[in-house]
Amino acid sequence: MGWIAGNFIALAFAAILLSISVVVLWKRVVIIIPAGFVAVIYRPLSGGIAMDQILNEGLNLVFPLNTVTQYDARMQMEQIQMEVLTKDQLRSDIKVSFQFQINKYALPLLHKFVGPDFVAKIILPEVTGKTRVLFAESTSQEAFTKQLQNVTNEIAIMSDQVILEKLGPPNLDYVRLLRINAVQLESMEFPAEIQAAIRNKIAESQAAEAYVFKVQAAHLEAERKEVEAGGIKKYQDIVNAGLTDNYLKIRGIEATLKLAESNNSKVVIFGSSPNGLPVVLSGDSGSPVSPSPTPPSAAGSGSGGAGPGGPGPVPGPAVNRGGPPPAMPPSAAKK
Repeated sequence: MGWIAGNFIALAFAAILLSISVVVLWKRVVIIIPAGFVAVIYRPLSGGIAMDQILNEGLNLVFPLNTVTQYDARMQMEQIQMEVLTKDQLRSDIKVSFQFQINKYALPLLHKFVGPDFVAKIILPEVTGKTRVLFAESTSQEAFTKQLQNVTNEIAIMSDQVILEKLGPPNLDYVRLLRINAVQLESMEFPAEIQAAIRNKIAESQAAEAYVFKVQAAHLEAERKEVEAGGIKKYQDIVNAGLTDNYLKIRGIEATLKLAESNNSKVVIFGSSPNGLPVVLSGDSGSPVSPSPTPPSAAGSGSGGAGPGGPGPVPGPAVNRGGPPPAMPPSAAKK
């Protein structure tokens, strides 16, 4: 106890110094690697980059003077906006996206010979160059329509092959530092006059197809009318065969009987010809009903004799030319 009391100041100073050292050096000693990341170690006191050691995700302890550099080992995506010129001299603005992934087992070589900015140093130049070359070898119709999938696949394959063959570490052949997995053409934009011409072409094409459908519809409508006319003609032929004179007379008599049974007042006139049918006149319509005039031969054959010297025709009963019939005398009504 006496030694502690005598050296209390020194012990307190050492404790304070140790606490400050832990606080200051904690972030350099305890390294936490996030999920999906890996890291390399640079040792300034023992030969630089540790070529045989990779820090995986989780908690890692390193020497305070060492430097840790983290890399994303997951699938990554980048986009490039560029201008390309096709074989038929069509200048277009396109947006290309590509997916890539580093080889974590070759991460010390990538860090030593390329560095963390490997996307700007390696991938972007290769993808941009191969894209312009392949579009320049294809016409606009091939590059943007029929062969689009082939063009994007060739960009990915050629860029990945160049990185594998030409951008490896010195004295090390075919060491894969990273891989380009896929390339997609996200958008394209033609000059304004080309876009207007394409829109007009599409509109004219659709109009031509519409005329084809209209002609087909007209042919089908003509066929429908022809079938309908044939059906109507067949129906008329079948009906006309059964429409005899006796059948029509029977139907006319039946209709007359049904009308006569009605409560409305009416006048029924029977025709004098053999084929005549009854004519029904409604009493409410106010139409006059007048008898047929007497033939001259009948007028001259009366009881007064014939010829110009004989007496005139016998006067008949008065005919009501219109309006309601005359009232009957009271004596006749009583009878």
